[in-house]
Amino acid sequence: MLAPLKDRSVIERETDAATSAAETLSLRLALRQSRQAQKRAATLSTRQIVELTNAANRLSEQNRQLRQRLDELENGQTVLALGQQLVALRAENDALIAAAHRVWQLDRTLSAAHRECERLARERDNAIDRLHAGASDAART
Repeated sequence: MLAPLKDRSVIERETDAATSAAETLSLRLALRQSRQAQKRAATLSTRQIVELTNAANRLSEQNRQLRQRLDELENGQTVLALGQQLVALRAENDALIAAAHRVWQLDRTLSAAHRECERLARERDNAIDRLHAGASDAART
């Protein structure tokens, strides 16, 4: 059953060639899968880099704004602005208080004038009634 020595090397070569072709195929498949995995990893890494870069830029901008706000507070600009607003609001408040006092005085004066008008209207009505009563009495006699 064994082939002669010359033929045996041919069989071994054919077996080696078949094994070699199968190994080559599996190596190509492994290489393709490895390349796909590397491509996915590169894409994922790129996305992470972009996200981290955006986050870093956003945090840098927030940091810049907070530093600017801190500088304003340290320089007293904000306190000065608030002081100016307070002075302006106090002046407006004083003006409103004075106007409210004037309105109150005008309301009292108007109420007094209204009462005086009512009193004069009653006197007028009484005088007219007396005049009519006197004219009725004179006409009867």
